Amino acid sequence: MTVDPPRALADLTPTIQAYLMAVHALGAGGDPVTSSALAERLGASPSSVSEGVRKLVAMGLAEHRPYAPVVLTEAGRSFAVAMVRRHRIIETFLARCLDYPWDEVHAEADALEHVVSDRFVDALDVFLDHPHRDPHGDPIPTRDGHLDPLGDTPLDRVEEGSTGVVTRVSDRDNAVLRHLAEIGLRPDSPVEVVSRQVELGIISVSLSGRVVQVGTPVAAAVRVRVDD
Repeated sequence: MTVDPPRALADLTPTIQAYLMAVHALGAGGDPVTSSALAERLGASPSSVSEGVRKLVAMGLAEHRPYAPVVLTEAGRSFAVAMVRRHRIIETFLARCLDYPWDEVHAEADALEHVVSDRFVDALDVFLDHPHRDPHGDPIPTRDGHLDPLGDTPLDRVEEGSTGVVTRVSDRDNAVLRHLAEIGLRPDSPVEVVSRQVELGIISVSLSGRVVQVGTPVAAAVRVRVDD
């Protein structure tokens, strides 16, 4: 069964918007977007995910065959990128102008992004002088959907002795964000991997002349642009 294709974000329910963002985010990681991965990311049951994916397909926003990954159509990707843009612009506004800590902006933006208008988001974009990255370092898409590639690597995969600059950190775990803030591991921080104790799950990194130890789960949440 198919339905009339949506013409604007306002035509999409918050649930459909959340599914689009989840599929886009998982796909950006390079891995196939499976129903189980969607269920884990959304905190939903397998049956709910199956129904959600079915609705995406019916609306012409995704393609999915049995036992195959979920893939966004061009229309689905366009809506997903528009949602990513409004989410990250709202996060930037909250952090810059309202002094929200970076571990609180994600949840607040999640609540606001479904109710604000495109006009409001565009006004925020102008007010903030068209920011390129959000508080966590993630690139903000332009109004026409362009998204700058970063070419970065998870910190837990960076080789010993390598240097680079932190580009972004995951906003999925607030406890990790608070820990990163405490040790000063933020976007634009220059880093050097001093040692990797894989068997202990510890990576030692140099930050502005001081060495800190980072657990591999935390390091996996940090992306680095490694120097050539």
